[in-house]
Amino acid sequence: MKTANRLTEYRKELKGRILEVAVDEFLKSGIRAVKMDDIARLLGISKRTLYEIYPNKEDILLECIKMRHNEEDQQMATFLQEEPRSPMDIILEFFRMQMNSLASLPPVFLSDINRYPRVLVYLKHRHDSRRERTLHFFEKGAEEGFFRNDVDYALITQIGDGMMQSAIMQQLYKEYDLPYIFRNVLFLFLRGFCTQKGLAALDETLK
Repeated sequence: MKTANRLTEYRKELKGRILEVAVDEFLKSGIRAVKMDDIARLLGISKRTLYEIYPNKEDILLECIKMRHNEEDQQMATFLQEEPRSPMDIILEFFRMQMNSLASLPPVFLSDINRYPRVLVYLKHRHDSRRERTLHFFEKGAEEGFFRNDVDYALITQIGDGMMQSAIMQQLYKEYDLPYIFRNVLFLFLRGFCTQKGLAALDETLK
């Protein structure tokens, strides 16, 4: 029984180590360039052991992305619990986290990810779920006077998504880095639906 427990703990620890190594390699070289052989070699384990835990690279990639998202969600939850936050505090913290996340991605990562259908399904599901929370956030911000109440935020959210997707599809990241693109799109976009109260809070928060 003790041997079985030790084996279970080893496998659990190894799964975590696999994800840590895979994340580092994906962020350094892009997804396509990283082979299962590379991950096994860096961990000093056999390919057979690696395939027993993760049958293919997409399984590893999906778990890596979920792990990062869980970390981001926990970070935001901690931010919200520390002290009372205004809608402007929250939206700027969210976008700060997004810019930090983009800063760590090699541009090739974004094109590589389209090769993995299960990952795309997961990302779409998360995006759809987040969109519902985003609409609720804007509605609450409008009630509190930070955002205009004569704006269709469902439409605005889709336009914002489209602007970022267009920037990526046009490969603007070859000319500008991703956080720079994101920041410019964000502030052009955000200031357009802020009230005077919202703009004052935005400028104060940015200080």
